[in-house]
Amino acid sequence: MVSPIVTGRFAPSPTGDLHLGSLVAATASYLNVKQQQGRWLLRIDDIDTPRVVSGSQDRICRQLEAYGFEWDKLTIQSQRLAHYEAALAELAQQGVLYECDCTRKQFQQRLGKSGCYDNFCRHRQLKNCIHSSIRIKTPDIPWHYQDAIQGEQVFDWPSQSGDFIVKRADGIFAYHLVAAVDDSDEGITEVIRGADLIGSTAPQQYLQQCLKGPSPLYGHHPIIIDSQSKIKLSKASQAPALKPEDAVRNLFDVLTFLNQQPPNELKKGELTELWHWAKINWSLQKINPSLSRD
Repeated sequence: MVSPIVTGRFAPSPTGDLHLGSLVAATASYLNVKQQQGRWLLRIDDIDTPRVVSGSQDRICRQLEAYGFEWDKLTIQSQRLAHYEAALAELAQQGVLYECDCTRKQFQQRLGKSGCYDNFCRHRQLKNCIHSSIRIKTPDIPWHYQDAIQGEQVFDWPSQSGDFIVKRADGIFAYHLVAAVDDSDEGITEVIRGADLIGSTAPQQYLQQCLKGPSPLYGHHPIIIDSQSKIKLSKASQAPALKPEDAVRNLFDVLTFLNQQPPNELKKGELTELWHWAKINWSLQKINPSLSRD
């Protein structure tokens, strides 16, 4: 049996420009497949249309090009709605979906702001309710998987998720469903991404299992925490956009953050030289598994 080509992906949301935290995720996923002579796909995660910022997709592509990234395929999630609808229909046929009309206020009154969904609507048998979301019944036993960076992981559904949403009350397909479907459809063999998304792995693996699709290897690298606010460096925290003129310095800093130990002389060299060194010397095993770092 022929082994599948190693295929990774980077899936930014077009809600603003890329920043240093984005560069960490792009670099880790890119180098891990390139060292294995694999394929790297760019996926624009624009499924949450109300959050999309006009022009962001083009700016993201230009930023990646300026930093030396080359992708083998570009996918736009908003152009794949039929695939998500088909997956939803298959899950419905299996009898694992149900409607939920709980509002955020009702949810918080029952469980508080930090509680996971309590599967309140699982046995109510709601049908065609206005403003209802669609949830999937989750397993009764903990979910185990091996993370390529963080090691053995155990996901407890009641305390970490509950029955999660696959289609929102506003009609938008939920992140877990679209990510699971896209990864299976595009033959993704590995997902290297930030540790802030480690809680998404079990739901996405579970959906892939239900849909009888392949599930990739997952690895979650540490994320950059802003030293002042102590929160994740992100668009929401107004992280500065990546500038083309800072490409060498920023890529060098990202490689250092990922514990790859690039030689100091490369910090003043050419971008192509830094990428050449990184592709030869990249090691996933060098990454510090700490879930967050300044």
